[in-house]
Amino acid sequence: MLAWFIFWIAAIVAIGGQIPLIVAAWRLYRHPAPAPANVPRSDGRADLGWTLVTALATLALFGAAYLALP
Repeated sequence: MLAWFIFWIAAIVAIGGQIPLIVAAWRLYRHPAPAPANVPRSDGRADLGWTLVTALATLALFGAAYLALP
């Protein structure tokens, strides 16, 4: 019972952390802000891609943890 509780609390925290990251990467991709002079700018597509890959990897880990619950 405690394992289920801890799992769902961790899942809610992870989802609560991933959603703002995805939203921020999406906004950067859709509306890139102009960078000041001599400041390098990352590619918005790459930032969004890595953010989505990280979210999917987190989802896969939570799926494996869910299947391993007693």
